[in-house]
Amino acid sequence: MRNIKKCKVCVIGGAGFLGSHLVDHLVEERLCQVLVLDNLITGQKKFVNPGATFQWFDITGSEFELYRLLKHHQIQYLFNYAAEPYIPVSFARPLHVFNINAFAAVKVLHAANEAEVEGILQVSSAEIYGEATGKVAEDEKVVPHSSYGVSKVAVDGFVQVRWREAKVPGIAMRQFNCVGERETHPYVIPEIISQIAGGNEVVRLGNNSFRDFQYAGDAVRMATNLLERGGFGEVYNMGSETGVKIYDLALLIGEIMGKKVRVETDESRMRPWEIWHLQSDNTKLYSVIDRRPEIDLRAALERTVRYFRDNGNRWDF
Repeated sequence: MRNIKKCKVCVIGGAGFLGSHLVDHLVEERLCQVLVLDNLITGQKKFVNPGATFQWFDITGSEFELYRLLKHHQIQYLFNYAAEPYIPVSFARPLHVFNINAFAAVKVLHAANEAEVEGILQVSSAEIYGEATGKVAEDEKVVPHSSYGVSKVAVDGFVQVRWREAKVPGIAMRQFNCVGERETHPYVIPEIISQIAGGNEVVRLGNNSFRDFQYAGDAVRMATNLLERGGFGEVYNMGSETGVKIYDLALLIGEIMGKKVRVETDESRMRPWEIWHLQSDNTKLYSVIDRRPEIDLRAALERTVRYFRDNGNRWDF
């Protein structure tokens, strides 16, 4: 078991949504020296905890430069949250998404291993799974329904293979949907909040699928615990194990915002090959970590709405 406290940690993508929550946790609760690397394409420098060190870096660039940075800062643990996470981008630009999410992520694994980093957490995605009717476990058949999902299958596989080939100390974390402050992309929750804040009584949405939403702060605390206790070369689901249908989610957000709304289907927002049910089975995860989610969906949504209002009724994207 590893111990991520008062040590030197690198968070790639640490100016983004989940990455910035992780940096806060590492700086404020774990008392770590944190190096944040981010290209600021979607991340915001203002999201970076003032107790961390920030440096601009793009993982599609020089692998040697990344190695040099990790060695210079004597990094012990690395979290790679850098990605092109917005699935609709992959419909039009699959090579762009694969280059970031797969090829560049392999460069991160290699550079970190060469720099003698003790542990690497690579963020994968629940989008690699296909159809399921209930909670999905890690041994479920992998059938991605988007080019984004394919890119995450690739790096997920590399984490497993590179441990066995070369003892690269990586763990792949299959993250389910998250909610919280500092959203950086027009995901479904920011979209719903924006429509309701704009005075709409009718919320127009695409697929009425079922999704598992986890509060961002819980997700990153549990992720840190996973890098401490998880097995190298292994994959783990990370979710809340609960869930909600998207149209019901819109009604709940309306209630939180003090608005009575109804939902209509917008065909232009429909995904071409939807995954209708994504819900995490955390059995494997809970066999190794001792942290559990603390914030339920309603409380997480309340925090997200509060952030939106405090930010002048706007998002940072």
